[in-house]
Amino acid sequence: MKKENDNTSSREAKNQTDSTIRKFFVNNAGMKLISVIITIIVWAVIINIDDPYKTRSFTVEVETINENALNSVNKVYEVIEGSTAVVKVKGKKSVVDRLGASDIRATADLADLSAVNAVAIQPSLRKILSSDVFLECTQVLRVSLENRESKQVKVNVIASGEPAEGYTLGECTAKPNMIEVAGGESAVSQIASVRVFLNVNGATEDFAKKLVPVAYDEDGNKVESSTLSFSNSIIRVFAQILEDKAVPVKVKITGEPASGYEYVTTDCLPEKVEIAGTSRRLSRISSVIIPVDISGMTTASSQLEQDIYISDYLPEGITPVAGFENVSIRITLEQVIKKNIDISTSSIGFSSLADGLKAEITGDTDRASL
Repeated sequence: MKKENDNTSSREAKNQTDSTIRKFFVNNAGMKLISVIITIIVWAVIINIDDPYKTRSFTVEVETINENALNSVNKVYEVIEGSTAVVKVKGKKSVVDRLGASDIRATADLADLSAVNAVAIQPSLRKILSSDVFLECTQVLRVSLENRESKQVKVNVIASGEPAEGYTLGECTAKPNMIEVAGGESAVSQIASVRVFLNVNGATEDFAKKLVPVAYDEDGNKVESSTLSFSNSIIRVFAQILEDKAVPVKVKITGEPASGYEYVTTDCLPEKVEIAGTSRRLSRISSVIIPVDISGMTTASSQLEQDIYISDYLPEGITPVAGFENVSIRITLEQVIKKNIDISTSSIGFSSLADGLKAEITGDTDRASL
């Protein structure tokens, strides 16, 4: 009997609880719904006050894409407006404040160029964020178009500086020594040479460097254009560094001058020259021999004074140091002169006769001809 009373009490308590819950949701349901909405709005306002929306502007470099669309029609472009763009970013302050210009990308699709060679710049984010942001850019990229041209140009190595004392710069070799330069026809037509600049200051041994080629016109002015490209963006240059040695110059006279003339002497300036080469080759050279044939020369001959290029008399692998490329020689000849002199025989004496001997002039003349 007691058990039945307990079950009845339990059911009554459960019914009472269910009734209370129904009354909570049914009674004043509208007010309760409004309260929930207000609560949500207040929560949103609080959140927004703590982390409000913010707009920042970033200046970024504009990237061009789909350049092949122009290459396929043999055109090149040069940007005349819009190489940089201002991108506005709007979002929650906590998100926007963490952004930098490197997080923003601005692209211009060259496949979408308009009839006036312009295209809208499209901004985007480089990373995924925890909250949405909105990007805006109102600028356009404008380009000029030209026909694409190309030509082969020799690479010239321009050395600067001086090797260490006792050393000389030898041959400089560029690989490749010919490259193709391509770009807008107006720029390519100006190019007369391609140069690379090599610093040899203080060098004491052979070395190699990777250098960037630069285009120049015939007046030595740099040709600058964003349309230009080189078949090789890097040129490898090999520089030879040679040892110096000072040696005397010796002029070797051969032949005989014209009849009635005789050789007297030869002057040479400078008397010593500096030559350059490997130590092994230099060890074999003690002087520079310059042969000069004076056969048939007279004092009126133009070859009595000559400028001699000593490289013509140096063995392979040996070169003159700058400033010693030539020597000047001067050959002195004298004319042989004959003259008859008459003297009185009485003025002629004899000496160095042996004991017991005497000498006398015979004949009827009282004068002698010498």
